[in-house]
Amino acid sequence: MLPPNRKNFRPHHSRPPNHKPRPTNTNEVKVKIPPLASGNIRIIPLGGVEEVGKNMTAIEYANTILIVDIGFQIAGDETPGVDYIIPDSTYVEENKHKVKAVVVTHGHLDHIGGIPYIMEKIGNPPIYTSLLPAVMIKKRQEEFPHLTKLDIRMVGKDDVLKLGDFTVRFFGTTHTIPDCFGIIVETP
Repeated sequence: MLPPNRKNFRPHHSRPPNHKPRPTNTNEVKVKIPPLASGNIRIIPLGGVEEVGKNMTAIEYANTILIVDIGFQIAGDETPGVDYIIPDSTYVEENKHKVKAVVVTHGHLDHIGGIPYIMEKIGNPPIYTSLLPAVMIKKRQEEFPHLTKLDIRMVGKDDVLKLGDFTVRFFGTTHTIPDCFGIIVETP
């Protein structure tokens, strides 16, 4: 519930009042990420680094990309008229044929909020998560009836999955939301 005086409301995750957004240069040339060399592993934080929100990480090896979380960031005062910001998933979209799965670690919106906006763009891979995040994702998807149904698969902290070239194991964690876990990605 918002305070009665919305004008002075600053959510706890907003940037401090002295934050100056970086200037955007519309003439910037996007640098193409080079092909992955044989035997190398690439980890791409697509959001959630040095910020609260937009948590999304791609882990790539050979012909496999594993996505960890797809969140959004609630916009602050520096983006008037914008409700939330999603990660830049361009690289993953361009390589969606490699995406084998999405693993969701917990149900906070900064980890699941971007799912309705990104999943179709990356080929609707299966989502692996625990019970509470699965229920929260399904409930949120009800707001988007035009989207393809998600393939959500439940996992527990003792499960081991083979996802493309990766073996993924889980471990329980303590957080401000129940039913969350961390992941261990074993690489070739």
